[in-house]
Amino acid sequence: MKRNLQITFRGMNPSDALSEHIRDNADKLEQFFDGITGCHVVVEEPHRHQQQGKHFHVRLDLHVPGKNIVVDREHGDRVSHEDAYQAVNDAFDAARRQLQHYTEGLRAHR
Repeated sequence: MKRNLQITFRGMNPSDALSEHIRDNADKLEQFFDGITGCHVVVEEPHRHQQQGKHFHVRLDLHVPGKNIVVDREHGDRVSHEDAYQAVNDAFDAARRQLQHYTEGLRAHR
């Protein structure tokens, strides 16, 4: 495995199940693009709202040759996530789209 995966939890207790979910998503992303050399995922529960429930912020920093790709999904974005797993899924989906643009750019320069 080429990439170095780092997972950080902020404002919440670490979760083995959520860590495994993140690893699964990272593995799928690496299958899509095998040039990932580093991946740092931060899952944060910034505020606990009594009436609105929990909201999660997920940030992904991907390192690929010649570029760093950042995905930052905050609780204030269009879609607010009360489910940490869905927030992680959406962040990895956004990363996949950015990687697709990156690879299209690489092909265009050949």
